[in-house]
Amino acid sequence: MTEEHKEVWVFSESQQLLFELLAKGRGLADGLGAELVAVSTTASEDGQKLIHYGADKALTISNQAFQPFQVDVYTDAFANLAGERKPEIILIGATRTGLEFAPRLAERLKTGCVTETTRLELDADKKYLLAYRVTMGGNLTETQLSKTKPQIVTVPKGLFSSLQPDTSRRGEVITLEPKFKPPSTKLVETKPKPAKGVKLSDASVIVSFGRGVRKKEDMALIEQFAQAMGGVVGCSRPIAEDLRWLPEDQYIGLSGQKVNPKLYFALGISGQIQHLTGIRGSRVIVAVNNDPKAPIFEFSDYNIVADLYEMIPAFIDALKQLGKS
Repeated sequence: MTEEHKEVWVFSESQQLLFELLAKGRGLADGLGAELVAVSTTASEDGQKLIHYGADKALTISNQAFQPFQVDVYTDAFANLAGERKPEIILIGATRTGLEFAPRLAERLKTGCVTETTRLELDADKKYLLAYRVTMGGNLTETQLSKTKPQIVTVPKGLFSSLQPDTSRRGEVITLEPKFKPPSTKLVETKPKPAKGVKLSDASVIVSFGRGVRKKEDMALIEQFAQAMGGVVGCSRPIAEDLRWLPEDQYIGLSGQKVNPKLYFALGISGQIQHLTGIRGSRVIVAVNNDPKAPIFEFSDYNIVADLYEMIPAFIDALKQLGKS
């Protein structure tokens, strides 16, 4: 592989996730002595802004066929572009789009793909990318590597913190029109899914509850607490899938939402590994459970052994008093 083709690529249609990928990609590129390349398919994207967030080059693909997303168009275009530039590593955001696109790109390029990694690092010889991911229902962490290039990995939001933008950085912004076949399907219509309030993935404070809440009507107490804390409500998997108290897009865990709030409350949640996998990115975790041996206490930063029906009203009263002082 020639030096001019030694590149680390990052891509996500989510701008915030793209900035996070640039932060991790910067370290990997420096370790390899490679260039960090941000790939954007949004025509309005400011390529120079991607340079400020750590990229050496920004490849902007400007074509109406890329909006809205169609997986066969993306796969064809990226495969042709990768064939020309031969990147070492491609980091793709683990969004719904990214998780559909990444494995197809890997198959086209005849290489491996590690999905939803929890940690990334170069091996001792700096030849391969080591990707760690949770498996076996969250009970094990496995290490995977691909000996074929490019090494493709999908990365969830919140795993890495973006760099502070450096407006003095200079880099190359290139507009490309890669070759691709016309889409094999015709998109007739799209309808946005109605969203209420702040998404869990964007929330800075989350108040989540589990089976410690005795009946559906008691969710009003949880909602009152979340409102007092300026947060949004989430839940464990049984609340959404078994009891149907909340929509499935509000449960947090291995097969649900992965969140990274500044503050996470786990109320009446025992702390099974499946749930813990979904809250690994939380900065501070406060657990409330009346069982002093609950597994959640081994994972949380602050532990409160109490009945949540007594703790929440007391907490809300304390917040009101603080507001008066």
